[in-house]
Amino acid sequence: MKKRSGDAETALSTEATTTITTETITMSSTIWLNPILLVDVNEDAKLDIIVGNDDEKTIMIFLNLGNGTFIQSKMVSHVIEPSRITIGDINNDGKVDIIAPSSISMDIIVFYNVGNGNFNNSMIIPTEAIVSIVKAVDMNKDNKVDLVALDSSTDHIITLLNDGNGVFSKQIRYENITFRSNFQVIDMNNDALPDIVVIRTGYGSSMFVLLNTNNGNFIEQERPPYSLTPSFIEAIDINGDNEMDLVMGFSNYFHIYFAFRNGTFADPIDYHSDYQLSSLETANFDNENKMYIILTHLRNNRISIFSNTGNGTFGEPKIINNIDQSNYASLIDINGEGNAELVVANDQTIKILHLRC
Repeated sequence: MKKRSGDAETALSTEATTTITTETITMSSTIWLNPILLVDVNEDAKLDIIVGNDDEKTIMIFLNLGNGTFIQSKMVSHVIEPSRITIGDINNDGKVDIIAPSSISMDIIVFYNVGNGNFNNSMIIPTEAIVSIVKAVDMNKDNKVDLVALDSSTDHIITLLNDGNGVFSKQIRYENITFRSNFQVIDMNNDALPDIVVIRTGYGSSMFVLLNTNNGNFIEQERPPYSLTPSFIEAIDINGDNEMDLVMGFSNYFHIYFAFRNGTFADPIDYHSDYQLSSLETANFDNENKMYIILTHLRNNRISIFSNTGNGTFGEPKIINNIDQSNYASLIDINGEGNAELVVANDQTIKILHLRC
């Protein structure tokens, strides 16, 4: 495991006794949970759960009652990709809406939150192409949520600017990036304009940072290529310097790229895992700049939790054993009580583990 020069080595004890109590949400059928969204949809200060079911073409919403129980509701739509859902307040009414690309047409579907966790109204946003990934973020500082999408056929980035009330009349295509891609939208240079970090795969993998110059225009910066393609990418301020760093997960290790203010990055620091990664999430549940990286290992029925001391240095992970085929885990205060819970999912259940070490 590589560390930066001058970093003190600290280790999170893996020998401490961990008491685990569990709440379980059982699905009515086997599904592939991708993604799991944790968000307060009914404004009661409790995090609810939204998941997509590709087989049944449904979006399931679990409203958190705060006493360890959840109420389930379901939306059925045969024209969306439930595994590609995201969230954002499209119409500026203070409520979280659900956004999904269409699976059969050149459209993005918005399910409007009408209150109390109900999503009864939907709207179709026409696009220039069938898109595979959608992100919802204000790209031009006008306090309206715009959409950034990936063209499924060309892998070009498309920015859809929100005119207001969910009308998207301007679509800007960025054609310089080709080959199969994944991306994150994050402000990399502290100018209050979200930038786009693109992981390009194909003939040699590489990372591009598209610096946002406003109104859908970008300046491109390229990082040196690397031999393997990351399966996961997350953006978070790891070392408390108010710069958004990148965490990239590979087969059985992850890289941390510490960011500089101009949108460039230091050379990566490697952290090895003894088990193959099934998912990678980051967390800062205690607001003390003590970041966590959570890895699931489906084949090994384990979860690894890496924590740092506030300067970006990670020690050995705490291993949670006997987690049945988990393909997702996140560390979060789901009930708003100041305690972190580990939300874990496999194909049939979502478990909320209360860890007391």
